Amino acid sequence: MKATWVVVANPSCATIYSVPRGMARLRRLADVHYSPPSTRPETGKPCHREARDSGQDAAAAKAQAESFARQLALYLEDVQGDRQFDELILVAGPALLAPLRDHLSQSLRDAVTAEIARDLVGARQELLQEQVLRVL
Repeated sequence: MKATWVVVANPSCATIYSVPRGMARLRRLADVHYSPPSTRPETGKPCHREARDSGQDAAAAKAQAESFARQLALYLEDVQGDRQFDELILVAGPALLAPLRDHLSQSLRDAVTAEIARDLVGARQELLQEQVLRVL
């Protein structure tokens, strides 16, 4: 096992950071984007903060959050099998945090050491780092 991973997500995108042992600086590892059901999530391009009014009605937004939570949990399950992390910190607004918890396997739930119930996707690195350091 190598590090603590920090998953910073909203209903359409997640940025995954690593906090190597003994270091307080976050290192960006990957960006994972929502993709329609029955397809694998996209990776690569950077995440950005969502516009507050995305034009989706509440039911569609909730369905997307549920679907992305499932995709993100499967992605984390895959990389956990490669033993790339031993601890997870989840950072997400309530719209994603609750369904994400529901979709985590028991081994991923056991790895979660802290949660921050805020949407910090696209936030300044300093703000994110400050929030994460509070729970490390």
